[in-house]
Amino acid sequence: MCSYEGSFQLAQFLLLVGVPVASAVLLAQCLQWRCPRRLLGTCWKLESQEEPASHPTPLPDSESCGEAPPASLQEMAAFHQELHTPTQGQTVIRRLMHKLLVFSAREVDHRGGCLMLQDTGISLLIPPGAVSVGRQERVALILVWDLSDAPSLSRAQGLVSPVVACGPHGASFLKPCTLTFKHCAQQPSQARTYSSNTTLLDAKAWKPLGRPGDRIFRDECRIHLSHFSLYTCVLEAAVRREARKWLQLAVFCSPLAAGQSHLQLRVYFLNNTPCALRWAVTNEQPHGGRLRGPCQLFDFTGARGDQCLKLKYISEGWENVDDSGCQLVPHLHIWHGKCPFRSFCFRRKAANENKDCSALTNEIIVTMHTFQDEGERTKPYMNPFFQPGGTWASKRSGFFLDRLSTSERWCCVSSGGE
Repeated sequence: MCSYEGSFQLAQFLLLVGVPVASAVLLAQCLQWRCPRRLLGTCWKLESQEEPASHPTPLPDSESCGEAPPASLQEMAAFHQELHTPTQGQTVIRRLMHKLLVFSAREVDHRGGCLMLQDTGISLLIPPGAVSVGRQERVALILVWDLSDAPSLSRAQGLVSPVVACGPHGASFLKPCTLTFKHCAQQPSQARTYSSNTTLLDAKAWKPLGRPGDRIFRDECRIHLSHFSLYTCVLEAAVRREARKWLQLAVFCSPLAAGQSHLQLRVYFLNNTPCALRWAVTNEQPHGGRLRGPCQLFDFTGARGDQCLKLKYISEGWENVDDSGCQLVPHLHIWHGKCPFRSFCFRRKAANENKDCSALTNEIIVTMHTFQDEGERTKPYMNPFFQPGGTWASKRSGFFLDRLSTSERWCCVSSGGE
């Protein structure tokens, strides 16, 4: 009797405990089957990642984004339709199909016409008689700010111009049209125009047009077009010859307001073309960055190493937040026209550390040296000087450039209130 009651109580215990446990196991298996492992993995990664350190000022984009997903036929049709819709003489900056583009479009008849992209040095001339009488053609001029569309270059080649497209792709005319855009090669005879006979959305197939120096003038390319496609200019030095191009160094930061604790300064290393500077200005706009003074020319050579940017002096009342006072820019990022920048962040010193110079913290003077890292033979000295509001000072020249043997001196001055 006791054994029967014991076995009965054991059975009851197993039913009361085992059924909920089994239900829980089955429920967990169902959830596992219904929830893809990739989603679980994604959630785990997001939770395990450390939160990135915050910056006093958000950094603008410096290089190209990743590959875009393939486009549908409907998306491609809408892309080309928007590019070729007349812009009434306006220059439009817009991101279409993951590409940042600057474009203008218009209708042209037998009288011809001209398209120009504002502040870029790029134009397209359709001469009279290029379109037959009684017809109208829609044409577009496009500056491509998607770095993935540029040619794949070797270490001996340097990009010295923007990538420009004329549309519609493959269009031909009764007379040649003239495309003009700027380049920054020091020796035009070493530069060569390239063309990719593809649409903007296709994989590019860049090929040289003629011989080096053809269609290349002192600071611009002029190409007579038999049909519309994509074009650019590449610097190619002959064997045992040194290739060089002109850079422009542009300093940006937001205005220094009274009581502001941090200030971030960014130095861009750009091809010396109007469209490269226009890109930097556009890139800075969402972050409130303003160009601080005239850009400085820099003699950049393909035969030397990386570019160094050294912080030499900060005025009293401020300190460098970054761990290092020296930053490097990879040589090929500049040589291949990637428009890189480097930034420094400064903050006001605590009040108890700054009793004697509290009045000086309403302005900041920063001196930097930049050079290619082989021997510091070329040194522009950058000396930005900021006060609240960031207007230009009248008490100094604001900009000057001295050439003393192999050195250069760059001084930017800013002061004044809002």
